[in-house]
Amino acid sequence: MLTRALRTARVGFWLGWQVQSNWTDPFLFFVYSIARPLGGVLILVFMFFVVAGGRRGPMLDFFVVGAALWPVVVWAMQGLAWGLLEDREHFKTIAYIYTAPVPFWAYLVGRGLASAVVALPATVITLTAGITVLQVPLVLSLDRLPALAAVFLVGVAGLVAVGMTVVGALFLISGEAWRLPDAVGQGLYLLCGAVFPLTVLPAWLQPLTRLFPVTYWLEAMRRNLLPQDAVRSLPGMGGPAVLGALLLATGLWILLAGLAYVGGLARARQKGILDASTGY
Repeated sequence: MLTRALRTARVGFWLGWQVQSNWTDPFLFFVYSIARPLGGVLILVFMFFVVAGGRRGPMLDFFVVGAALWPVVVWAMQGLAWGLLEDREHFKTIAYIYTAPVPFWAYLVGRGLASAVVALPATVITLTAGITVLQVPLVLSLDRLPALAAVFLVGVAGLVAVGMTVVGALFLISGEAWRLPDAVGQGLYLLCGAVFPLTVLPAWLQPLTRLFPVTYWLEAMRRNLLPQDAVRSLPGMGGPAVLGALLLATGLWILLAGLAYVGGLARARQKGILDASTGY
């Protein structure tokens, strides 16, 4: 069962990569992957020198790291949802894929991971610009590398879980389904400390931010990339507590994703709307 799921995820990853690269030459897609995030970096540099007058503040490091990691959040989480919607609404191949003797969820996970890989050039380019142009004091020492890699992988698992939860809801949405992944992404952008610390949010809203693994992932990544005196999104929590919260939130969201996927899929099959196009 596990071997078949891994094989299916690998095929889904390959297909997702082909869709993202638009079946073009790998070199041309590489150039496109570099040029697109470079535009975002130029906007960031423009904001720094024109809006802030080139003056560094304690929030700049926090903002740059969040801006660098956010494409991974968007592409990994929304990649699963876009994979489902493209197969159902655009390519109209969901019936053929679903009835194939492969685990459909593993196929969607592969599609999501392919999207996450596409986002990595944006992360690397933004961090590079942060170091070279904005003088962000990133700590890239070898002793932090294992922890950084482990936190990154756990975070991607949490993002895939959030995306699979969205897929469970999309099974049942018959109209304007394309808006849901974007709405979830925008909500996470506000609630998970992407560009500002959670302490600036209203007190009644802050408990809600603790429900998402993205919150702890961004905080753990910043603590591994920035000096110890950098601005914290969760100043009341130590490093081990943030890591424990990340593992706990990721585990709970994986459980929730499984329930949402199974429940949504069963209800869609019962209503006969699994492959119902909503007017792409």
